Amino acid sequence: MQLFSRRNLRLFIIIFVTTVILFALGWFIFLRPSVTNLNKSAQVAGSSLQNITLTEFDANGKLLWEITSKQANYREDRKIADVEDVKGKFYRDGELLMEATGDKGTIDQAGKAISLAGNIKAIVIQEKINMKADQMIWKSSEDLLKATGNVQIDKPEDKLRMTGKELTAKPSTNVYSLEKQVIVTAVEPPLEMKSEKVTWDAKRDRVYTEVPLSVIQIKDKMQLNANRGDWNIQKKEVTFNGDIKAKDPKLDVYLEASQAVWNLEKKLVTLPVPFTGGSKSRGITVKADKGEARIEKEQINLTGQVLASFSSTQGVVNADKVEWLIPTKTITADGNISYQQPDKSLNVRGDRAVANLESQTVTVTGTNVISTLNP
Repeated sequence: MQLFSRRNLRLFIIIFVTTVILFALGWFIFLRPSVTNLNKSAQVAGSSLQNITLTEFDANGKLLWEITSKQANYREDRKIADVEDVKGKFYRDGELLMEATGDKGTIDQAGKAISLAGNIKAIVIQEKINMKADQMIWKSSEDLLKATGNVQIDKPEDKLRMTGKELTAKPSTNVYSLEKQVIVTAVEPPLEMKSEKVTWDAKRDRVYTEVPLSVIQIKDKMQLNANRGDWNIQKKEVTFNGDIKAKDPKLDVYLEASQAVWNLEKKLVTLPVPFTGGSKSRGITVKADKGEARIEKEQINLTGQVLASFSSTQGVVNADKVEWLIPTKTITADGNISYQQPDKSLNVRGDRAVANLESQTVTVTGTNVISTLNP
């Protein structure tokens, strides 16, 4: 009887312990509260999380982005997380490309896109470029960054700023395209470029556009308009193409050509193709195969089939080369000079001619000066 009781006791203890273990295991599996893994995409529908960090990796296990937020709300039906007070880090091939902050944002897991909105500030790490915008979208799989609103890009090292309404960029290559009311400003030299679309290749220090643009040198107020432009920041040189119109209001001089190169540091405009220039207040028009304008010296040099006409005397000078010194109001022509004044039936040939715009005289000199007067 005693032995039976002991066996029953042992059996009871075994059954009791087994029941407790099974109950505890069942509770742990089926009834315990859920724990959210913030590094995984699956979230509880409608869940609200505080002070979180979300990350995503590529197929090779390299970090694509890391988002920290004070609060996040997850929508399971659309696999979208709404985040507030956002800080983001964005990577390419495991290398940190950009850091950004915003008032709020959206993480679209299905569309593989991160959107930020409100007081956005970002910095491109390698090139030390600062950005501001009203809205920003990052698509890591496409290496694509888009921003809208009041977009501003600054590179303090080059003292360069770009503003516009729409930005499309590839951060890994540091190429940024701004559209709509684009303004590019530089401090040294003081320059302003305006266009409807401008692309900045930060790695190659180029700012260029394939649409009409205007450039003004703020100090001298010289302005140049063209169909296309390419600004080499390091060389401080801008190349213009297509229907170029340049004017200097201070000197009252204009130039028109299909191609021009403006060296901002040397204050030199080179015209490698046929062009027309002149001054309306002085009543002079010049044409040549090529030439250059030295802004600081207020001098224009023309070469190749040069023609200069004067409205005051109705005279026309043809020459191989012409030097126009604006401050001294003189035009000097050299080589195969031909001066004609049709109203007086005058034709003079020589080696050199000097026209004084103030006294309205033209003097032709040379070893064999020939004058012809047809009554």
